[in-house]
Amino acid sequence: MSRACANTCPEKGFTLAEMLVALFILSILAVAGGNLLLRATASGEQLREREAVIRQLDIAQAFIRSDFEAAVTRGVEPPEGYDGAMTLVGGETNRTDALFQLVRSGWMNPGGMAPRSDLQPVRYDLTPEGELVRTAWLRPDATVSTPTAKRILLTGIADIEMTFWKGNETSTYWEGTPTPPDNVLPELVEMQIRFEDDRVLVLASQTGSGS
Repeated sequence: MSRACANTCPEKGFTLAEMLVALFILSILAVAGGNLLLRATASGEQLREREAVIRQLDIAQAFIRSDFEAAVTRGVEPPEGYDGAMTLVGGETNRTDALFQLVRSGWMNPGGMAPRSDLQPVRYDLTPEGELVRTAWLRPDATVSTPTAKRILLTGIADIEMTFWKGNETSTYWEGTPTPPDNVLPELVEMQIRFEDDRVLVLASQTGSGS
């Protein structure tokens, strides 16, 4: 730069107004980008929550259908004891305080290696906290010391209504016994599960052959 230009040429740079405009634009871009990031994060969390709910429903339906389809007419008396052995019992009955209970077959025991039966008593309870809990005993004719496996299948339940079908007849309860004439299973069991958020799940399953 010549000596003359140094004395006469205007200095190059941004004015205060230009700087303020630039900062204003940058702040708008930053806010917009932050909002997009928050929305993307929220959408991802909602998607994961929906996937978890769907997975929970799938697992619960698989357990319930499998238990009903494997039901047998083998009677058991639960460790607490009541008036006589029962097979499948549930719904609006005072014969059990469970939602329903049954004895199922199909518990794998290849070659009879383990000292136990392939039959397994199973009980479902709806807790005051709105949890559907499945309890399975290690063997039939269990005692209070018999090991159990408990699993919470569903949460946030308001109520469950059960319907038992035999031919064209329906009932809101079932009281099966191992002796005639009540030594039969319903042909179909329907469960209407209403959640606290007003979602409704209707699950219908055929029962075992009664062998």
